[in-house]
Amino acid sequence: MNVGEIFHNLSVWAFRIAIAGGAIAVGYVALTGDRNMPGARMAASPSATQATGDAATGGCQPIGHTANDELVYSMDCEGLPAASGGGK
Repeated sequence: MNVGEIFHNLSVWAFRIAIAGGAIAVGYVALTGDRNMPGARMAASPSATQATGDAATGGCQPIGHTANDELVYSMDCEGLPAASGGGK
């Protein structure tokens, strides 16, 4: 056997092993579904901002300040607090 033939055989078998591993991974994902995925658990639980928010802000906490020192809220907030008449 020469070096080229050995390299060819190794690459063919490495490709076959990669295909078999991919097929096993696809089968595993198909059989287990998404019950073990992190997104499935997070979607069922309430969000952290709504769980820790107080009634005055409608369950939302501010995430920052503008240049005019106004509070910035997430776009997911449904009940924003009433405007308090301006900043500084």
